[in-house]
Amino acid sequence: MHKPEEFYNKLAYLFFSVAGVDGKVDKMELEHLHNEIQLIWKETDTDSHDFGTSGGIEIEAVFEWLEEEGYDSNDAFQEFKIYAIANSNQFDAKTKNNIVHTCNEIADRYHKINKKEKELIGEVKKFLNSLGQK
Repeated sequence: MHKPEEFYNKLAYLFFSVAGVDGKVDKMELEHLHNEIQLIWKETDTDSHDFGTSGGIEIEAVFEWLEEEGYDSNDAFQEFKIYAIANSNQFDAKTKNNIVHTCNEIADRYHKINKKEKELIGEVKKFLNSLGQK
């Protein structure tokens, strides 16, 4: 399924939220995100976006911008949720699984997911499972 550029932008908000939930974004979290983009997200987006970029590049660029701006983790998660609710048809089972996988990879930077990350990932799973249900 074709996904617009904004889909990947909002994924960056979610991934930033997971990385920054404990108040800081660790270098290893950014490395794990980069690996996930190479393994999963670049492969899911074969369309060219503005400026000839792919969804994977969009995720990294927006993530880095959020970090530079000192964006709040909770605000980032809320931004993602607003988008996802309005565009729930873009979140099929495979996409949801890929999102949860990437969230876990980002949080598991030293083979340890801390309490805040675990709670947020639980919220992400619950939220994704609720998409499309009335």
